[in-house]
This record gives sequence, C-alpha cells and structure tokens, in this order.
Amino acid sequence: MKFGNHVLLVVILASLCRSADAVCRFPDHFLGDYYSIDHGIELRTLINEKSMTNEALHTTNCEQYEVINGTEDAQGRYDIKLIVHNEDADCYHCFQMHHRTVNVVQYLQTSCISRRTIVADLKSLCAQIHPHADIYTMFRIAVKTVNCRGTFEGTYQFTYETDFGGGGICDNPNSIISACQEPGSVYVDNQVFRMRFAKCVEVPSSLDRDIRFQCMGSWNDDRGNIYSAMADIGRDQYRERFRCMLTRRDQELDNSLRFALSRWASCSSLKTPYEGPIRLLLKPVLSGLQFVAPTCLLPMNFTGSWYTSGEYDTNVTINRTHLYFKTGYSMYAYRETIFTCIMHRDQRYLVQVVTVGRCEMDYMCFHFLPRHQSIIRWRLSKPISTNVFRGSIEENLERAFRQVCTWSSFRYEGQKTDWIYRYFLLNPPTPFPCPIQGRYSFTQHGLPEEWYYTRVRGITERPRHNIDCKQYTSELKSCPNNPTKIFIDVEYCATLDHTGKPIGEYEIADREMICVGYWQEDMKSYLITYDDEDPMSSFRCWVYERSDWRKIGMMRSSSPLCSPVQTAWTDKSEEWASLQLQLTESERLFDSCPQNYDTGANPWAKEAKIYVFSIAAFRSANSPLLVYFLASCATAVSATTLLSS
Repeated sequence: MKFGNHVLLVVILASLCRSADAVCRFPDHFLGDYYSIDHGIELRTLINEKSMTNEALHTTNCEQYEVINGTEDAQGRYDIKLIVHNEDADCYHCFQMHHRTVNVVQYLQTSCISRRTIVADLKSLCAQIHPHADIYTMFRIAVKTVNCRGTFEGTYQFTYETDFGGGGICDNPNSIISACQEPGSVYVDNQVFRMRFAKCVEVPSSLDRDIRFQCMGSWNDDRGNIYSAMADIGRDQYRERFRCMLTRRDQELDNSLRFALSRWASCSSLKTPYEGPIRLLLKPVLSGLQFVAPTCLLPMNFTGSWYTSGEYDTNVTINRTHLYFKTGYSMYAYRETIFTCIMHRDQRYLVQVVTVGRCEMDYMCFHFLPRHQSIIRWRLSKPISTNVFRGSIEENLERAFRQVCTWSSFRYEGQKTDWIYRYFLLNPPTPFPCPIQGRYSFTQHGLPEEWYYTRVRGITERPRHNIDCKQYTSELKSCPNNPTKIFIDVEYCATLDHTGKPIGEYEIADREMICVGYWQEDMKSYLITYDDEDPMSSFRCWVYERSDWRKIGMMRSSSPLCSPVQTAWTDKSEEWASLQLQLTESERLFDSCPQNYDTGANPWAKEAKIYVFSIAAFRSANSPLLVYFLASCATAVSATTLLSS
C-alpha cells in the first residue's frame, strides 16, 4: 500500500513539473524586441518564449504566470501576471504586463526579492506591486503596421506650448496635422500622418519641424484617458523616435480637443490633456485642396437659415452657391459639412461635398422641388468619391453628373423604388395661411401623456372671472382674422349670452401653432406646424384628411419628420403617431370663422409674388405713375428726416 502511495506521489510531481514547464511560456503577443526608459535608464528588452533579457535584468526565466481575468480581446490577446527568476542575482521579480497594441507593452514590477525573504509564489510576490505605482512602456523596435484611423483621421490646425525653452502658446495657422488615408489603400498612407510645427516669432520655444509619424496603435485606461503611441521615422535614436500622446473624449471645448504629447519614449509624463511636456489644442479645418470654386447658382429663394428633418440637431444655411450643414453630436462638438454647387440641369444639382476636418471629397446630387411656403423638399443621392473621376475638368463633370445624378442613385436601398422626399423648414418660419380653416370641436386619441391639456398661465385659477359657464367644450380654430395660426383650447366656455355671443371673452388658447407649409404626396396631405412652446420639438408633422363635409382627421407625428406609414386616422406609435385628433365642424352664428379645406395638391398655387414694374412706364416725364412714385419717395425721405431729427 505504501509503495503504491509513493508511486502515485512521484507521478503527480512529475506531471506538475511537466505542466509547469509547458505552461510558463511568454504568450506570443508579448514576444519581440522592445525599447523602454525605466527609472531614467534606457533599456532594450528581448522577450522570447522562455525568458526576458535586458541590461537591468540580465537573463530572467519564466517561472509562473496567470491570465488577468477580463482582459482578453477579440484577437485572443490578454494581460498577464508572472514571476521571473533572475539567475545572476538568484532572486525573483513579479511583472504585471499589459498588452496595449501590437507595438506597445506596459508593465509594473516589484524589486528583486530573494528566495529567503519570501516564498516564490505568484500571489504573495505580486501583492507587493503598489496599485498606484508608475507604469512603464515598452515600444516595439521593429514596428508592425497599424492603421492610423484609431489615432488620427482628418486635417487639424493646432496651437501648442512646451514646458521647456521659455514657454508661451504658439498659434500659427500653418501648424497642421494631416492624417488622410485612402479607403482600402494598401500603401503607407494608412500607416503614417504628418505633423507640421510652424514657428511663432514671439515664442522662443516654438518649433519649425515637419514630422512624419508612424502609428503604433491606441488604447484606453480605466480612468477614461486615451493613449496613442507613434514613431518619428526621421529619428535614429530610440529615445527621440518613440512618442506617446494622451487625450480624452469628455472635454468641454468648442469643437476642439486637447492633447498632451511626450518629448521622449515614455508615457509616464502624461497625466491629463493639460499636463505634459507638449500641450496641443486641435481644431478641425479644411485642407487647401478642399477649397472648390462654385460653378453654378442655387435658386434665389433658397437663401436663408433652415431646419432639416433629415438629421438630428442640424442647422442648414444656404446662399446662392453653397449649402452649409452644422450638425451637433454632443453639447460641445459638432460636424460642419459644405456642399458646393458644381453643375445643374432642370432640378438636379451636382454638388461637391467636404466635411471640415475630414479628408474625403465626394460628389452628391440634390434633387430640389421648387420652394413652396416655408418648405423646400429635396432628395439626395448616394455619394461617390471624386477620386473615381479622372481626365479634364469638363469631361470629369459630365461623367460625374451622369453617374451621380442618375435617377437610380437617389434610391439608397437596392430594389426599393419609393421616392421619399426630405425637406428644409425655414427657421424661424414665415407663417402661411393654414390648409384647414374654420372652428371645430375635437376628441383626442393616443397616449394620454401626449394629449393637450388646459394651461392656466400665471397664478389666477380658473374661472378667471365671475362668469357662470354652463358648457365647456374643446375648440380648434383657424379664422380669417389670423389665418396663419391654429388655436387649440381643450376647455373652452361655449355658453352664449342672450344675443348669441360667447360670454367667455377672456378665454386664452392652450396652444398656438404657426402653419409653416403643406403639400400632398402619395395621396396624403401633410402639414408642418411650429410651436416654440412644444417640449418635444418646435416643428411637427401632421397628416390630415377630410372624411365628410364636417369631419376631419389629423394625426401628429412624434417628430418633425413625416413618414410614408403615417395616416390621418391612426394613434399607434408604430405608425409614427403621437396624437390623433378627430375634428367636427362647430361654427356658431357670430364666430365669423368660415370653413375652408385645402388638400395641398398644388401648394404653389397661392404663392406670394413680387411685381417688378417695367421701365417703359417711366419713360414719359409726365407719366402719372412716375409722379406717384416720386411723391412716394419724397414722403418717405421726409418721414425719415423727421424721425432722425
């Protein structure tokens, strides 16, 4: 029995030895030749499967290691804790090694502890690493190629200041970062970016250097800092070749980002974007090649400031040659996109598109319908890169127009043939007569939290005066005395006096909506309203339909965007409805609010027109029109002089 136990013990020990010998190897993603600065000492570290060697450690063999839980990435790379045995000093180190990128490894370590001081097991030895100890960075000497998109993408102008040479902020418009990668390119342009430091005469510490950095990858730490490593290809000394950079995404700046850049091959000098040897402030700009001269004109009545339903939080400014989109995607950051008019035929406009701070230049095509009321309806084609078109400018534009502005390019989704128009809304809007005129009572349908409710402004309780109201009803009206507004009152006093006139003379509507415009599309009538007191959105889209002479259905969408699935008689949220009103005509004798209804089939029929007098009417010196015109001018001048005095 004893003999059997001894044999079993020997077998177990042998298997443990083989297991330890097989397991304690450096993972493949840590292997390589690295450079680092450790406590001011430059080290060149070689890591192979069994050992780690440099000038400080000499030769250390792997004894034990374990994977740090929760650190494995999509490629199967992970962080480790391991014990190495320093054969020359006969002592042990614990290393906590973090794989950051294919080119960067960071580590924390203990001092060399002898066997007599502590039992060489991983848990007790690695417990001596202080949680707030400085972390050291190793840079792979033979840099593996990494796409720069995770570090920089686009064109930026930057200001900079240094903590050496006298300091001072250098703000030179020629200080540019250019990181433009060709999509799908197999060349070096996807692996490098240029950083041009321009000199400022008034700042002694400013630089005059054009640096070509090779990207080594980026990573995040647990405090929200974003680190990037890069190699200055023009430097021979490793101390000056490798650099580290730090930034954060949660910066409260006006569309700018702060970065801290190290001077040497170390990340430990970077604490925050405000603390570092070189501090940068980056702002996206257009590169010189992206400035394009317009060669066509947009319609004159498009000029102005617009709201678009196509993108969230986007303001559009249009002049005769350009469309400028400003899209906010956080409280402090926004995207600027410029559309330059290049060519047009009928209602299709070929535009060249650039985004400030981005490298791409594309051709797109707008199909505009003529403006009606305060609305411009449009469709936009899919983008095609300008690099696709080669040859002379004339041939280039002709080919681009034929390809980009073909009718099929306005359909994004393959076989779908629906032509859905988006629209610009004049912001603030110019009111226009509403398509639904008259006085109506209504019932509300849908989620109760979306209904209209009585609002009593101020501190006075209802009733506001001593009037005995016998009947309350709902009221929706748009009358000739104010035809551009729709007034909604949820509780309106409908009691009349002995002459048939309402006694609720001080009633105030709960909601006042301005009619922005309306049209008919796919046999549905759409109406856009504006209410600056609407907590959800100032602009709203309504679908309306008349069922008989006295009844109308209206459905309000949950946003300014009109959807093809909307109908006037639904209150379902899956059909974009937030509220459905059923109106019944209820005009009384003295209301002076006649009923009128416009489907919007021809929204251009009642456009306001500007009349220009022919010069022929003024040719005769005794022309009555000329005399009237001059008299009017003289009256205006006299009034102006009187006011100014």
